Order: sequence, then structure tokens, then C-alpha cells
Amino acid sequence: MKVKELHLRAALFAVSLAAMLWGYWLMLSDHAPAMFRSDIEDMSYAWYVPVFSLYVVWRERKVILESIGGASALGFILALPSFAAGFLGIRGHQLRLEIVGFVGLIISLVWIFFGSKTMRCVLFPALFLLFCMPLATFLDVITVHLRLFSTGAAYAILRGFGADVVRQGTMIASSTGSFAIDVADPCSGLRSLFALTALTAGYAYFNQPTWLRRGLLFALAVPIAVFGNVARILSIVVVAACCSPDFATGFYHDYSGYVVFFVAIALMLGASGAISKGAEKCAA
Repeated sequence: MKVKELHLRAALFAVSLAAMLWGYWLMLSDHAPAMFRSDIEDMSYAWYVPVFSLYVVWRERKVILESIGGASALGFILALPSFAAGFLGIRGHQLRLEIVGFVGLIISLVWIFFGSKTMRCVLFPALFLLFCMPLATFLDVITVHLRLFSTGAAYAILRGFGADVVRQGTMIASSTGSFAIDVADPCSGLRSLFALTALTAGYAYFNQPTWLRRGLLFALAVPIAVFGNVARILSIVVVAACCSPDFATGFYHDYSGYVVFFVAIALMLGASGAISKGAEKCAA
């Protein structure tokens, strides 16, 4: 490959990327930050998503540079619908469409200027940016099902340990009436689910060597997040029974979200270890 040709394509790529960033400036400076700060979506984790993507690119920079091949017009297959999605998203103030278009254009620009092999090298960090997409309000329809499942699972565990509690819908209460804990919409676990799937995806990428094993661990992120929320509900009920209902539904409730992540991270590490051991046994 001629050095002059490579430098020319790199320069054209930089100009195209700069033009794309200019076109998406309103999303980058206003639409996305406003959504990340929104109490409704609760996406404080999204600030770290692009940082992680850039870190992956930097960490894999040698592999990316070695993969550079010839230009490919096939990238326009993805570029055209991505441009359309981004244009409609920007004009209609639809952040989800903006992000889809943004991610698609990044992938297609790399594909166009540096070939399919390089495109595959940057595919994961580019797709990881999709975790910036707000989905809590979009998928709010499943909130009630998560609440019912988490409440039912927590109730079954409590009864299994002999706790004298009753359940009514999404509420767990003492049979004596000393406390009543209602699992409201914000406690459904939906928002922590998105943060934990992003965390699991990043962990799987660095700690599992094949895409099959990464995909398996990523798929386990959903039940892991759900059971993390069940542990949170259990802890609130235990604190209400042993200490004070006011303390459990007040101060402890506000900080009990850490329970979800402690339990979920422990389960994620355990699941990753089990997948690695299972793969080693199959290979033996």
C-alpha cells in the first residue's frame, strides 16, 4: 500500500469525521447531556460509555493500524441509512435515532476508508456507544412485570427462611402490620439493568477470549441484574423488620442501590469464572 494513498485516505477520513461531528454537534452538546441528567431516564452511567469506547480503541490501536486495508465502497450500504436516521433524529429531536445514525456513520466511515477488516476491529467500541441510548421510558411497559417478578421472588425467599410476611401485588408486609414495603416503578430494576448490561459487556470483552463466551456472559447480564434487584428488596425488608420501617424506606432505601451492584458484580464474576471453567473442560 502506498504511503501517500494511506495519508490521503486518513486525511479524508478525518475531514469526514469532523463534518459528521459538526452535524451532530447539537446532539453531543445538548440532546444527549440533557437526557443523561434527566431523573426520568436516570442515565448517569452513560457519561462513561464514550470514555470506555475511546479506551478500547486506544488499547487496540496496534491491531487496528495493522488491519488497515484498501478503501471499500460497501461501506455506503450502511452509510446511507445511517445518514437518514441521523438526519431524521436531529430534525425531530429524537435522540434514539440520532445515536443509531451516529454509531452507524462511525462504522461506515471506517469501512469506506480503511476496509472491512478495520471496520470489524472498531465494531465493538462503536456499538458500545448504543448504551448511551435512553430506553427506560421506551421500555416502561415491562416495569410492572419486573416489579411483580422481583416482589414474588423476594417473597418466596423470605417465606423459605420462615419470615412471617404476606404479599399483595408489589407489596411485601409483615403479617402483624409492623411494616409494609411497596416496590414502586423506580425500584423495578429496569434502570440498573441497562447500567449492568453495559458493565457486563465491557467486562466480557476483556475477560473472555471468544465472541461466543462474551455473548453468553452478556446474555446472563439480564438475570444477574434482576436477582441483584431481588437482593435489594430483600435487604430493605430485613432492615424494616430488624431496625425501623422509616429507616428502611428512607435513608437505607436511598443508598440500597449499591446492594444491586455489589450482588450483580459478584454474580458476574462468578458467571465469568464458570464459563471459563466450562470452556476449559470442553477443550480438555
